[in-house]
Amino acid sequence: MGITEPVTSCQSEAIEGATEVEGGFQMKSVMFVRGLLAIMLLLALGAIPGCGEKEQTQSKSATVSKEDVKKEVKEAYDATKAFTQEQMQDFLEQTETRLAEYKKEIDQLQERAEKLGEDGKAKAEKQLTILRQKQDEVAEKLKDLSSSSENAWEQVKSGVDAAMEDLGNAYKKAAAEFSKS
Repeated sequence: MGITEPVTSCQSEAIEGATEVEGGFQMKSVMFVRGLLAIMLLLALGAIPGCGEKEQTQSKSATVSKEDVKKEVKEAYDATKAFTQEQMQDFLEQTETRLAEYKKEIDQLQERAEKLGEDGKAKAEKQLTILRQKQDEVAEKLKDLSSSSENAWEQVKSGVDAAMEDLGNAYKKAAAEFSKS
């Protein structure tokens, strides 16, 4: 519709209706924004007293005494020490059990070696001597482990692990040699 065209009565009513709708919409928008601002203001006012409480709580926890700290550190130390000792004991028991199993297996190899001929028996005795030496090494390292401090036990444990692995490899090699004979 151009500027020079006359406005009909239907168009005039439609334009007035649109203005009223726009005016109603503007009114609702203003009321919504005011309501939103009021809610935000109430929330902000409610949060201010909460901030002060947190500061008071923090200042209370900041006044922890030396005795409290010492007590907590001692409790943590005792718990760590007990856990480490428990781990040591479990490891010792598992390793001793495995060492006893190797002893039985070595004894079985010894019985098999006695049934071999002279040449095979000599080779078997050499293998068995090596196995028993490695078994003694593990037993000695276990003694070191049981007498070591909690601080050094990880280092001693790795030595025991290495010795057990060495014994296991030597046993496998000897068992393979016995199978050939």
